[in-house]
Amino acid sequence: MTTIAAIFIDHGVSKVQLDAMLASMNDRPSDASGTLVNGATGLGATVLNATAEACEAEQPWVSTDNQLAVVIDGYLTNYHELRSELLACGALLRNRSDAELVLKAYEKWGDDCVRHIDGEFAFVIADQRKRRVFCARDHQGLRPLFYHHDGSQIFIASEVSAIIAVAGDRLRPDYDYLAGVMAGQWYNREATVWSGVKRLLPAHTLSFDGNSPSSQEYWSLQLGHTIRYSSDEEYAEHYREMLFDCVRRASRTHAPLAFGVSGGLDSSALYCAAHKLLEKGELAAQSMRGYTLAGAIGTPADEISYARAAAAHVGDRLSEIPLTEPSIDWYTGQAQTTCDLPIPTNGVMTFGLEQRAAEDGCRVVIGGSGGDEWLQGTSHLYRGFLAEGDFRSFWHYFGIGIEKRGFLGTLNLASRQSLMALAPQMLASRLRKWRRSSRRKGAAFWLNKQSRIRLARIEEDYHADMPINPVEWSKTNLLRSPFSDLAYCMMRSQYSRSGLEPRYPMLARQFIEFSAATPENTRHRAGQRKFLHRLAMKGILPDVILNRETKAEFPAYRAEQEFAEFVQSKGDDLLSEVIDADGLERLLNSFGNGNASGDWSWEIWGIYASAAFLYHNHR
Repeated sequence: MTTIAAIFIDHGVSKVQLDAMLASMNDRPSDASGTLVNGATGLGATVLNATAEACEAEQPWVSTDNQLAVVIDGYLTNYHELRSELLACGALLRNRSDAELVLKAYEKWGDDCVRHIDGEFAFVIADQRKRRVFCARDHQGLRPLFYHHDGSQIFIASEVSAIIAVAGDRLRPDYDYLAGVMAGQWYNREATVWSGVKRLLPAHTLSFDGNSPSSQEYWSLQLGHTIRYSSDEEYAEHYREMLFDCVRRASRTHAPLAFGVSGGLDSSALYCAAHKLLEKGELAAQSMRGYTLAGAIGTPADEISYARAAAAHVGDRLSEIPLTEPSIDWYTGQAQTTCDLPIPTNGVMTFGLEQRAAEDGCRVVIGGSGGDEWLQGTSHLYRGFLAEGDFRSFWHYFGIGIEKRGFLGTLNLASRQSLMALAPQMLASRLRKWRRSSRRKGAAFWLNKQSRIRLARIEEDYHADMPINPVEWSKTNLLRSPFSDLAYCMMRSQYSRSGLEPRYPMLARQFIEFSAATPENTRHRAGQRKFLHRLAMKGILPDVILNRETKAEFPAYRAEQEFAEFVQSKGDDLLSEVIDADGLERLLNSFGNGNASGDWSWEIWGIYASAAFLYHNHR
């Protein structure tokens, strides 16, 4: 994995600034680092190579005429296809690196190169021919890229801290963004904790030539397209082939390949599929190792028996690592180091697992993120059947619903969805707006009135650009969710500090496109979620996991109590711009007797995270 930095300054780049940006991100293992300053542009990278191919190109990587240079974080999933396409076009490839492929793709297709590139990546190209910088981020935003535009100059980096290192004296906190964090309301897509520092949106490019930055979306999910097969088994066969292909593409590394195995349906499926590929000699890694978190026996975090069942099924053993549960000083220190929000407790718990994998020589870890998002489906079955005029399926699943949830419950669900399906779009849109307005009454009572009004406006702006159809809304929201973007950025940053590159086969573009195009009843059928995934994984996963309906929970009562105490002692002054003092006191009082309330866990983290950020970065 690579941390990258870039500068465009009309009157010329200072190497001192570029070095300062890289220095702010040097708290992680690396193989090499490099900088390149050429007139108005400067690129820098600190690299830990995750593939044998990456070892063949230093970064920044420069064209033969020294007019183009690239820095890239991540890897390409269509590596072989892109390489063949470029060779067929007559390109002369100097090595096998992903950086060389991206640079040649830009030489061949210009800004359209991103339409030929697939994977988990963020890259910046300095183009002296056109005197500009050109950036891109992958379809789901699995690799972060932030930027700050200040007149005729722009600073771009993998981490917010790098931008603060060179522009911090000109920046102020974004209190509207922090209010959203404190309320658990995530609707501002480009914003960060700093006013003036933006995130490049997923599936977008950014170009800058000294004038205004120009951003373009290069990929979006095709809505309304549905894959039709005549049987569940055909869907399962297609899904299984696609999933194995995603795992194979994500497994390219020259080191042992690590898998985080929770014992759930998703991570266990990836782990077992990889073993099948390894047996057939189709895994793009020579070896693999499994790791699992060992929660305290008998607690909601204890799912070790499922993880062991997955390992036994493939004849393997897992390294069992205790959950990491640091003190509040660790979290607060993260706010200081990153110049950003500290990571939530459910992200920190894997830190020990990551360190063990890195100590074992791994440089890539495969995770199951994406399964809960793209495999569960929604409950909008009846609305979808009516929209398609499929009355036969409507009544078929109405009967199945009666068996699962009873006549009255099924009738209530089907009636509500039928009314929304038959209602005119304008009426349906107004009803949803009314529901949002009703939901906001009494919510986030710890924020002052002005903050709640601004948050409501931001939320309505977000929904104004979303589909009216609830199924299409859900799919679009999965791609656009600002919280998901934040979570992926945080996890990438944490993994890199351990010396690992995270990869997510269930967030690959082909996985998303397939899952989004299958009918709702293949994912969510009669109350059972992940129906198609379970069907396709028969024989690959043990029955105890296939039939599992539970999920582990990881409450962090001690940490949450410490968060509340931090806010209680420092919050009034730090958060005075956004809070209602009486409302905040009422919320914090719900954490009495040393026990945190799970109902407010995310909000308490958000309030603490905002206070910790302000405490260290803008006192």
